[in-house]
Amino acid sequence: MRKTVTCLQHYPCIALSMISFPFTRKQKRCNPFLVLGTCCLLAAYLHTLPLHAQVYRTAGKHRYSFAQTTFGYEMEYTPATGYSYYRNAQQQLEKIPIGNALSPTVSITGLHFWGRAEFFTSFSLPDINLGRNKNAGRYQRFGATGFKVFVPAVQINKPSPFVGMSLASFAYKQSDGTTMKRADGSLLFGLTYSFRKGLLEIGGSYHYANKQRYFISPNEVVQMRIPALSVSADFKYFFDLSISSWQREKNGELKQEFDLLRKKHALNSLSIGLGPSYSFFTRRSDYNRKTKPFLDDHRVTTLYPDLGIGYYHYKLDATANLSWRAFRSRLSAYGSIQELRRHSFALELYKFLGDYHGFVPFAGGVLSLEQSRVREFEQGRLVLNRSHQYLSPGIIAGWDIRPTRTDWWGVRTNIRWFPFLKLDMPGESTINMQQVELNFLQMILYPNRIIARSQKKKKG
Repeated sequence: MRKTVTCLQHYPCIALSMISFPFTRKQKRCNPFLVLGTCCLLAAYLHTLPLHAQVYRTAGKHRYSFAQTTFGYEMEYTPATGYSYYRNAQQQLEKIPIGNALSPTVSITGLHFWGRAEFFTSFSLPDINLGRNKNAGRYQRFGATGFKVFVPAVQINKPSPFVGMSLASFAYKQSDGTTMKRADGSLLFGLTYSFRKGLLEIGGSYHYANKQRYFISPNEVVQMRIPALSVSADFKYFFDLSISSWQREKNGELKQEFDLLRKKHALNSLSIGLGPSYSFFTRRSDYNRKTKPFLDDHRVTTLYPDLGIGYYHYKLDATANLSWRAFRSRLSAYGSIQELRRHSFALELYKFLGDYHGFVPFAGGVLSLEQSRVREFEQGRLVLNRSHQYLSPGIIAGWDIRPTRTDWWGVRTNIRWFPFLKLDMPGESTINMQQVELNFLQMILYPNRIIARSQKKKKG
């Protein structure tokens, strides 16, 4: 039996990711006491979990201490260093600042390679605006996903500088214009100091793709700049339970579990997956560019559920999965509304490729039954309603974080790419729906293994 164990196996706070979805909140002044109270409740919950110092420092560097989970609270400040323009009462262009807000986030991270690298994802709480010009646009940064590299490796009571990159997202809306949504790459830098039970990080993010175009009226576009730099402070708690798997291996429990599942024919098992996804559109739509450029393009979706029912084959180390996803993207500006809906029901076949201390990559193919629909409204009146159903191929890749190959649960990251999605529109134009789907935290359960274990407990 090949055992694959990792410390990055406990995500009890996955449900907390539902606190706030990107691009679903209205930008408004937030009650800071609400944010503080939320963080206090999260902290109280965290203190009920077993907290551990850096296990690779106390237990040695081996497969069970390869990675360690942290849960943190981050406060990011974006100064008013960006700008846009508007027409004043004299119909002259006037510059307005963009920025000056605090963005609280909740982060879930994995410290890998025995303290040398970190992979993270963060989820936004409501922004705290620190005051802005009444004519200024509403600019809002959201959560991010990325990695950091520490040199030297993180050690208790010692500072460790880091550099890294992230895929972050933001939205901007000015007056009656569109809500411009973007995902941008950011360069990360800063300093981490490790305490016995956690990490304190002070850092910055450089958002290098900071020049944008924005329509301040249906017929006038200006060059704007989003704030290029933001700074943040983040405290993250260590917690880890997988050292118990080390004890289970030493006392023979893992071997007993394998024998039980083989006897119950539960090494192969049904699988059930649930987690949040969001999509990035990879091409612009010539239809919008020709007919309504002031609406912008569909670029980033809100979070939507990613549901899956599959079958895992132990000997092949492969999965066949049926997945369902659905989302809506909406553009609105100057009395025009465009709604885009997508439903996808897909068959996915993928093979796991190797194992590095419980980090298990996979790759495969997808065949999806797609239903796309677009509706347009002008001044509240429906003027276009078009839909299309078709089969579309795609590619799926990602990785599992699985404590052992015989466990009853795991955590999966799905990355899907659909290069041929589009919807034909009037005038020999199209709305392009080619997109990359990202699902970083999908919980996977194996019912056959759960049943086998429960039957053993009843007999005991």
